[in-house]
Amino acid sequence: MKKINSLFIVLILSTFIYCQDAKKETENMNKIDKVQIKSVDFSIMTFLSVECDKFEEYFKEYRIISITDTVVINDLLNQIDELEPIDSTYSKEIDTRAKIELFFKNDTNTICVGNLTLHMNNNIYKTPQELIDFIEKIE
Repeated sequence: MKKINSLFIVLILSTFIYCQDAKKETENMNKIDKVQIKSVDFSIMTFLSVECDKFEEYFKEYRIISITDTVVINDLLNQIDELEPIDSTYSKEIDTRAKIELFFKNDTNTICVGNLTLHMNNNIYKTPQELIDFIEKIE
């Protein structure tokens, strides 16, 4: 009976340790190492909407900010978590004025931000004024 109890305890302990290691690995994969924001003045008027993938080509001069401070990154992520999907009254076309690149250990996610809407993970959301203010004020 003691052998069964000992074996049971070792099994439970091994499972707990494995789960903790898996949790740490998942957290490291989801951890953002750096955020890079490329932006121009949001009040700039253009003849055509600027597509996200043509942002750097269209705007020859733009501001680049790299962020590694976890407090600032978390502030940005909290704003992103509160995004509202667009309804039918908003344009589905993004007139890009900023690109936010989230750098993970093994991946990069790009968010394209316009005055009214933004594009993230193949979805379109309303651009909150707080996010525009955050991008314009960050240094």
